[in-house]
Amino acid sequence: MKSVKFLLLALVSLVAFASCNKDESATLALDRTSLYFESWSDAPQTISYVPTNATSVAISSYSDGWNASVNAGTRTITVWPVGATEEGMTNDDLPKEGSVVVNALNKEGESTSYFIYVYVTQTKALDAEGAANCYVVTAPSVSYTFDAMHRPDGEELGTTRIELLWQSNPEVVKNVDIMDGKAIFYIKASSNDATRVENTNAVIAAYNASGKVVWSWHLWIVNDNPFMAVDTYSNGKTFMRYNLGAFTNAGGSTEEKSILDSYGMYYQWGRKDPFPRPLYFDATGAYDEDRYNENGTYIKENFVERTAANGTLDYTIEHPMYYILNSEHSEYNGDSGSGVGDWLVNSDNTLWSDAKKSLYDPCPRGWRVPTAEDLSVLYLSDAEDNTPLETARKQFGWNLSDGTSSYFWSACGRRRYNDGKVENMNHKDDVYPVQPQPWEGYYWTSTASAEGGAVALYFDLTTSRTINKFVTASNRFRANGFQVRCVKEQ
Repeated sequence: MKSVKFLLLALVSLVAFASCNKDESATLALDRTSLYFESWSDAPQTISYVPTNATSVAISSYSDGWNASVNAGTRTITVWPVGATEEGMTNDDLPKEGSVVVNALNKEGESTSYFIYVYVTQTKALDAEGAANCYVVTAPSVSYTFDAMHRPDGEELGTTRIELLWQSNPEVVKNVDIMDGKAIFYIKASSNDATRVENTNAVIAAYNASGKVVWSWHLWIVNDNPFMAVDTYSNGKTFMRYNLGAFTNAGGSTEEKSILDSYGMYYQWGRKDPFPRPLYFDATGAYDEDRYNENGTYIKENFVERTAANGTLDYTIEHPMYYILNSEHSEYNGDSGSGVGDWLVNSDNTLWSDAKKSLYDPCPRGWRVPTAEDLSVLYLSDAEDNTPLETARKQFGWNLSDGTSSYFWSACGRRRYNDGKVENMNHKDDVYPVQPQPWEGYYWTSTASAEGGAVALYFDLTTSRTINKFVTASNRFRANGFQVRCVKEQ
């Protein structure tokens, strides 16, 4: 059985839509490129189009279970599900994803093809209980929506279009579109298991009429729901077990994939937008994880040195993929130093706040970046500190204690403030072994430090027990990219 039925190209209009010069292609501007139906019995849906240099527009093919027509007078394309039509088939036998191919013909008889993607799927509103800068997606073969016209605080954005900026696995987030002020997109199931998603991080951006990004949202697409994997510490604070953007908690496993999947996204202090994890678990070569845009094209991160023009909050909102460097400061001597080492020219202590979840907080709704006080309950127990060196090297992290229980915190390193590269090793060639090398962990808090930087939880493993470090409140440059482990709002 063929999955697509081909039709004879039919002329749908005897009147030219526009004057057509030789060698000029026929084009269509479609107001939407994807349609979502909840069942095979749903009513038809219509898409409008604007033709240029087109003498005719026609349906050339459609997937099994679908039909479509063109109305040249109203310049609309109508699509409807018909379900199973062949003997012995049922609707359950049909794929829930399909397409309609539309051809535009110019005066010379040359055609240009356009795809309308169609789905029979449940639609879920990610912001049904409130807006945030990060949305968690756990179910495949579902279309999702969220308000793309407003920031989380309700301020209007002037959105005219939206776009998938990047995703870490191609073909997971599909057909990002805007409908009635809502971002809408489809999450494809894993090729190995139709009941699971492919663990992926992604960013969707809203653009205004001038072509500027006015806001962006992180999609945390993960099989194991991070809202269910939580721990309540002895201070009464409930923390996610996963770092923000991670897919698991390795729990001390030495398996390389588990270690890497425990890496979350990296964040500059005060920014809401994520930066990718490394390609390798030990950050070899400081290579970034592969990422792809909406067309499936491989893209790279952008790194720019801070200037008066780009060291602003507005710039980072408009450029969510730009990591702002600050190489003016030398590295801290130990855990103290002067100057904020900021990506901002004029520092702002309120971008993340101890008082409440801020507008630029990167955590999902109901969760926030923890305060330094929230993390002060943790310490490195003597038992963990005395773990045999060879064992500790391979686990890439510590089991931190709150006096009652222990919780594994991954050593994911950092993105350096001066070049943006991922670094997870203490580099002292005369002391440390080549592989595996000792590791470091850095986690932001929402607390601005008295010394001018920001407070982070910091720990490392060295080859000498006398110089291991564990500091719950370390003053760090804000241009660093650290991990975040979200705490539940109270």
